[in-house]
Amino acid sequence: MNKFEILKINQSIVNKYLFYKNLDINRRYSSSKKKIKKIDHYLWWFQKQKLRESFIILKKNKPIFISTGDNFKYKNYQFIYSGLISCLPETNLFDLLKAIKIQNIYLNKQKKKYCIISIDRQNKVLMYHWKYFGYSPLKKKNTIYKYVKKFLNIGNNFSVYYKKI
Repeated sequence: MNKFEILKINQSIVNKYLFYKNLDINRRYSSSKKKIKKIDHYLWWFQKQKLRESFIILKKNKPIFISTGDNFKYKNYQFIYSGLISCLPETNLFDLLKAIKIQNIYLNKQKKKYCIISIDRQNKVLMYHWKYFGYSPLKKKNTIYKYVKKFLNIGNNFSVYYKKI
């Protein structure tokens, strides 16, 4: 069995984080397909990264994914927008599902929140697995759906899912 670990993100990884975000595999399923410029990344890192809860998922002491969680409020609701960033140019299904499982163990400890995920409809693997982790589709008629899509700048080619934790 391969050993998986998690480490909290710190300032020393600022450049590696940018490298990972700019990998083709991450841009392919991201709302923005463009490479992120260093200056834009540094501005975001020092202004907004502190609002994001992130940790690295390691396999055999090597980074394979970064798990992200952006916390926000809407009316009386608390949300966490969860995502994964690959640290490798290619991933395998086992590692991806293990990373999602690790991420969900963490998320399930966040009580009285709604977890939101968005999945590019072209990502066939994830489009078939969201239900196994307890998510439900967020309906377009729901006012929360409209707010989340606008607030998080989620493109029309993405499906939005949620679960209460």
